[in-house]
Amino acid sequence: FMTSAKDIYIGLMSMQTGAGGDSGGMSREDFIEKTASDIQGKIPKDELKFLKDDIPSPLEVVLMQEIERYEGLVKRMVGNLADLKRALKGEIGMTQSLDDIGTALFNGLLPGAWAKLAPQTEKPLGSWMEHFLRRNQQYSDWANVTEPAVFWLSGFHIPESLLSALVQASCRRRGWALDKSTLYTKVTKFS
Repeated sequence: FMTSAKDIYIGLMSMQTGAGGDSGGMSREDFIEKTASDIQGKIPKDELKFLKDDIPSPLEVVLMQEIERYEGLVKRMVGNLADLKRALKGEIGMTQSLDDIGTALFNGLLPGAWAKLAPQTEKPLGSWMEHFLRRNQQYSDWANVTEPAVFWLSGFHIPESLLSALVQASCRRRGWALDKSTLYTKVTKFS
């Protein structure tokens, strides 16, 4: 039922023209440009980096991989938004991919070009941006301050890699055989 309702909603949203009539509202292009500018203002300016002189631990390898994926997404977003704003002004041609990004921004959805580089999600654009910024904070704190005592699993592109690294680090620390170790979850009552 929820999937059908979501499909209907997306279909209705895609039929919007953006023409507000005499209401004095913002045009579709102005709305897309404003949304693109808002997102550009929220994208972290400083590139995340984690440099290690000696051999990294399994958890540090996960951090480096996550930062690499995150920075790839940031570069794609920055380039797409700059090109979209230029296309809206008529400085460059509006390609199908830029039009798709503009339509997604207009409808409050995550553009498909970004979704390919981001952790799987069903979040709308606003909630996704909050998630995006929290990911940056988690990676930044981990790289610049210390390894977290608690990990935010949904803040990882591939959470399974973190779980595997935790098993690997525990095996190294305790001298256990990796192939005979596993990770399990035990549900307890919380009071």
